[in-house]
Amino acid sequence: MSATLTIPEKSSQEIKLVYKFLQSKVETTTGKDLLLEVSGEKIDTPNAIVKYLVAQANKPELLGNNNEEQAQVDEWLSFATQGLRNAGKKEVVSHIEKKFNEHLSTHTFFVGNHLTIVDVVIFGILHSYTKNFKATTCPNTLRWFDLIQHMVIKANNLTEDFPLFEVNLDDVPEPAAPVVAKKDDKKKDDKKKDDKKQEKKDNKKDEKKPAAEGQKTEGGEKPKKEKKKAEKKPAAPAPAETDQPVVSRIDIRVGYIKSCKKHEGADSLYVEEIDVGEEEPRTIVSGLVRWYPIEQMENRYVLVLCNLKPASMRGVKSYGMVLCASAADGSAVELLGPIDPSKVKPGDRVYVEGQEGEPEKVLNPKKKYWETVQPELKTNDECIALYGDKPLLIKTASGEAMQCKVASVKNGGIK
Repeated sequence: MSATLTIPEKSSQEIKLVYKFLQSKVETTTGKDLLLEVSGEKIDTPNAIVKYLVAQANKPELLGNNNEEQAQVDEWLSFATQGLRNAGKKEVVSHIEKKFNEHLSTHTFFVGNHLTIVDVVIFGILHSYTKNFKATTCPNTLRWFDLIQHMVIKANNLTEDFPLFEVNLDDVPEPAAPVVAKKDDKKKDDKKKDDKKQEKKDNKKDEKKPAAEGQKTEGGEKPKKEKKKAEKKPAAPAPAETDQPVVSRIDIRVGYIKSCKKHEGADSLYVEEIDVGEEEPRTIVSGLVRWYPIEQMENRYVLVLCNLKPASMRGVKSYGMVLCASAADGSAVELLGPIDPSKVKPGDRVYVEGQEGEPEKVLNPKKKYWETVQPELKTNDECIALYGDKPLLIKTASGEAMQCKVASVKNGGIK
């Protein structure tokens, strides 16, 4: 099978790194746009190209050792496109200092406890941002970066294309160890506190009681009436976290694509107007140019994740995400939809039986609800969409519970 990979000289450096790291046998050339041609078929989406190169190198472990890791790899690769490739410098630096630094505070690698293609791809993208790495703001990202540059760059003699970034780990602040009080010190402190409390009580007892009303004090003056101090009301307790099933917090609805056009600033992106049962259709950006022509996108029912925080993608704000199933080898991406579109309408809710609840208005990124649910979303051997081992169901107006499916992707991750 003949294949040719075209890599732009001044961009897509992560693809160049993946290619060299895998010691790929695919023929390469330089050009204006990123493109992989395989037996006449053209592939221009970075993640599909990455997965093809990994498959050709016969290193499946780089895509995850099990279903859970494979789903996490897919999730991080998608984020690499939306949160890094299609983002501005300020947003990327924010991810370096917050999202990545927080994740890597408890992980050696991005996925599992071993190197995956996610580490290689994100390293390749961040290599041009090393000037923004500061030990004070992203120590965990810095440690990870130093590890990967030694495992991937130095170990494979790739320093000519990707010069090593000098990291002085002595400057990286270590977490402050909690000060544990000694037992004797604690006893002394407790005794001091008890003494102070007793002293206050004694002082109150020693204070002269005010004379009865109308009775003069030693100075001949009537005592002043004490003003009653207003009692402070106890602060209201913080609302407790409910036992609501986490999947019910995700707002997935039936959507109808009313129109679709190419993104003016990105050849791989579509900009759709999707009716999700609200007064106005939502603008949603999707990286589906590689997989669907415009005529197959328009006038069709899809499933839409509606309560993600709106995100700007190459200058266009996206107010949701169209859900798709992806083949494990990256060979196919297919839109999810109802089994019978004639029985649904825009805005119909998607739920999991026995795990119903009111969805969040907007998902709080710190709660990581979507990150918890997404790895459990998949298709089965019959292309039916599942959450764990239960089908995703659409609550139709007639009361019928309808399943969701894709055209042909079996046992694929959904995102």
